[in-house]
Amino acid sequence: MKLILILPWTIGTDIYAHKLAVIKRDNQVTNWILICGWILFTIVALAAWAFIIISIFERRRHPIKIAILIFAPLLILFALLLVSSIPGRNGIILVLLIFAAGAFLLLIIPIGTNIGIRIQDNQQRVDERNIIFARFYRLKPGIPEFEQYYRDHPENIESDEKTRSLPELSGPGSRSYHPLTSPFSAATFDALERITRQIDWPAESLENAPIQARPEEFTRRIKGFTYYLGAKKVGITKLNPAYVYSHIGRSPGPWGEPIDLKHENAIAICVEMQYKMVRHAPDSPTITETAFEYFEAAKIAMILARYINLLGYKARAHLDGNYRIMCVPIAADAGLGELGRLGLLITPEFGPRIRLSVVTTNLPLVYDRPIVFGVQDFCSFCKKCAENCPSSSISTDEKNIYRGVEKWQTNQDTCYRFWRTQGTDCSICVKVCPYSHPAGPLHHLVRRTIRRNRLARRLSLAADDLFYGRHPQTQALPPNWHASIKP
Repeated sequence: MKLILILPWTIGTDIYAHKLAVIKRDNQVTNWILICGWILFTIVALAAWAFIIISIFERRRHPIKIAILIFAPLLILFALLLVSSIPGRNGIILVLLIFAAGAFLLLIIPIGTNIGIRIQDNQQRVDERNIIFARFYRLKPGIPEFEQYYRDHPENIESDEKTRSLPELSGPGSRSYHPLTSPFSAATFDALERITRQIDWPAESLENAPIQARPEEFTRRIKGFTYYLGAKKVGITKLNPAYVYSHIGRSPGPWGEPIDLKHENAIAICVEMQYKMVRHAPDSPTITETAFEYFEAAKIAMILARYINLLGYKARAHLDGNYRIMCVPIAADAGLGELGRLGLLITPEFGPRIRLSVVTTNLPLVYDRPIVFGVQDFCSFCKKCAENCPSSSISTDEKNIYRGVEKWQTNQDTCYRFWRTQGTDCSICVKVCPYSHPAGPLHHLVRRTIRRNRLARRLSLAADDLFYGRHPQTQALPPNWHASIKP
């Protein structure tokens, strides 16, 4: 009898204790799900707020509107879900947490292999007489060189005559001409030309003999001094003879004279173009910035070359209007960036929003390695520069082999003709490139994420199109000293 009375009580007590333990365990799981849900909500909210704040500082209205339209409803719905007691709430939150964790892992793990530009052994040197700037800045109607060039290249006569009929860059008659602002770039380019005509200086050590040091020591001093002079990036490489022009074209010296540059090494120098000026492309602020940064790059290269001369070693600066070499492939060899679809160097930090100069020398130095950070893959599907190019000068096709290098080839003739029509160096391709966004923690985070992850590149391009537009428009006003209201 006692057993009959005690057994149900014992069983009932055990059942109640078990149910209580289950309830406590369920509450604990629920609490953890809610805590993780609120953490996710906080992360998303802070990220959205940070993006809006950054866009405000960048003076971009469009991404702010899009961010509010997207994140405000999502965050409100997520918050309502977290505070509600609807059936299945915990399951929904758990699914969202799993999805967020999976997406995060997919974006940070390496996916795909980064492949650089393919270069063949039969690279060919370029004759500077054939480049677009030599034909329009060195060749003038009536001089013997003009007549000789077009006798040798009759295929360029019709196209070049069309371009010569257009206004000069920064000149009256072009779309962007302004009597008070256009002289900004004209003055800078003119001053640059006046001081950079004669830069073939001799090596003359202060001690009457070359200074001796280990290559590592020279390299440390060279890079430190170059950064001190204002460079944003510096790289050193063995000079590839294929990147030395074969004959003088635009640069000073007898036109058509063979170039014999016997320097072994090259120092590539990069300066940043201010985004707040480039964003106004193709209007005149961008050519003002272009001219100034070319001047800065030239200043650094000339001082650095002269420093090397005074150590007792041969060195020559190569800068706007006075090159013996091609800067972009040398800078790529020196590890500053990769060649992109738009035909310019794309750096990890600034995209194509840069200007270059180079110093070649026989000073013994330590070489940097080329870098590969996904540009070839990104450019293969992005095509934003090509779609926005007003002269359709940037190829939308696949790469081809040009002079031993597999790359996208731009049409220099149609590109430069638009420059003359516009009166500036256009730079729309630089402005719209997703790599060109201004420096900042958010954009740096995206750049780091897409370095080794093909999925992240696709997602970043979709986000770039969403927030900034597939065809970005300038929304901010230029600096008041560069206003385009004519007097």
